[in-house]
Amino acid sequence: MSVPSDSSLASTVGEFLGANLTGTGEVDRYLAPGVKLTPVSPAPYTTVTVREVSAVEEAAAAGQVPADGTKVRVLVQAEARDEAGRWPLAYELALTARSGRWDIAALQSGAVQGGGAR
Repeated sequence: MSVPSDSSLASTVGEFLGANLTGTGEVDRYLAPGVKLTPVSPAPYTTVTVREVSAVEEAAAAGQVPADGTKVRVLVQAEARDEAGRWPLAYELALTARSGRWDIAALQSGAVQGGGAR
């Protein structure tokens, strides 16, 4: 199912990817307690735009953040830009609800097949 682009989950994902891949903002503020992730350095992109967030769990598409401890896994399709062009990216994220917000619990990444567009 598609996660609404104006949901708190989609916002968290977009802000986290922006902080992680562009060096703008703090990555740690998006991470679940105990999760360690070193931001990409040097930051490879100037901007990151989330194109689509998909999930299996219905809780991911809810307008409100669900009860603490609720876990969801999402597939994120994004586009990153640098001086050389645009790059399609795909990430699988696990998120956990905590204190009325979503935290990143795990990250897997991979470039979309076919490389970048110039």
